Amino acid sequence: MESKGKMRTQKKELILLKIGGSVITEKAKGVFDRAKHQEIERIAREIAAAKVENLILIHGVGSFGHPYVEKYGLKEKKNAEGIVRTHLACKKLNLLFCDQLLRRGIFPYPIHPFSSFRINDKLELDPKLFIDVISEGFIPVSHGDMVYNRKKRFFEVLSGDTIVSELAEKLKSSKLRVGMATDTDGVYLEGKILKEIRNIELLKSLESTFSETEEKSDVTGGMIGKLKSLARVAEFAEIVIFNGAKNGNIKRFLEGKSIGTRMRFVESRESR
Repeated sequence: MESKGKMRTQKKELILLKIGGSVITEKAKGVFDRAKHQEIERIAREIAAAKVENLILIHGVGSFGHPYVEKYGLKEKKNAEGIVRTHLACKKLNLLFCDQLLRRGIFPYPIHPFSSFRINDKLELDPKLFIDVISEGFIPVSHGDMVYNRKKRFFEVLSGDTIVSELAEKLKSSKLRVGMATDTDGVYLEGKILKEIRNIELLKSLESTFSETEEKSDVTGGMIGKLKSLARVAEFAEIVIFNGAKNGNIKRFLEGKSIGTRMRFVESRESR
């Protein structure tokens, strides 16, 4: 029989919030390990002020991950030193983030994909670990990292976006809301922010309009990659893409206020 804590966790809304690497680190090309300390502190304050329960945090790693992948060519070859240095840098950023949460009375539970996840045909992670941790009064905090692919015998780059989409799918029996805190106000189309993306057809049409900037170092796909990875999640959960770099926006999202671009494939859900 499940504990009362676990039953309470499953009945209430579950919030999955991903903080982009561009929000908490400098992502200019050639920059390594440069955290935005004031932004991390602000985000921790806003999370504490929102006083939400049932929260899972995922953060990108920005300059603590992408430059290492490029330096050591980790998308093309297996380099033991590069793999370890990349993981340790990701872990360093996670420590900075968790430390700020702890300073504000939030008890983080770091979950490092390098040692906790694996890939066979797809990413393997245990959603029960996240739920159990919440029921014990912690907030699970995971992040982009390197992860081992058993079949290919290769270490792959694992983005925070992929963690969000895979974890959300495994938790889809829960009442789920997903937030993607980026460094833009939402999803733009012809210079204007879209309030809502309601179907896969609109998402496909957006792909041709995106031109990714070369100013930032990102090996995980940028905005269009983010949207595509979340497409199947939008069939059963509300996704909100918003500017996490603006003061107060993290708190606004956590409190359920209207912000950024909402993505929910209503037509896909109603046609079932």
